[in-house]
Amino acid sequence: MAINILAILFSLLLLLNGCFFLTHVHKNFMLFKPESNLALQKILLFSGIALIVIALLGILAVLLNSTIMIVVVLIAGCVGCVVPELLLSQFINK
Repeated sequence: MAINILAILFSLLLLLNGCFFLTHVHKNFMLFKPESNLALQKILLFSGIALIVIALLGILAVLLNSTIMIVVVLIAGCVGCVVPELLLSQFINK
């Protein structure tokens, strides 16, 4: 029961993060200016879509009560959060 609640919470956080990326494709945020950099726009767009898909799979995994699928979604979610951060770090000094 606790793993299901935590997986839903994790999926909601992924969903919020993905929506944040998608809403800031054409807006400045923190140090980044995506409207002047096409590569940054593509990273935000792809990352936002990927995080939303992973979040929806996480909610589906909880509804199906599949422990293996929950574990796969948790791993994919962790990778899906780290990769955009690593890609965004190359734009910090620009």
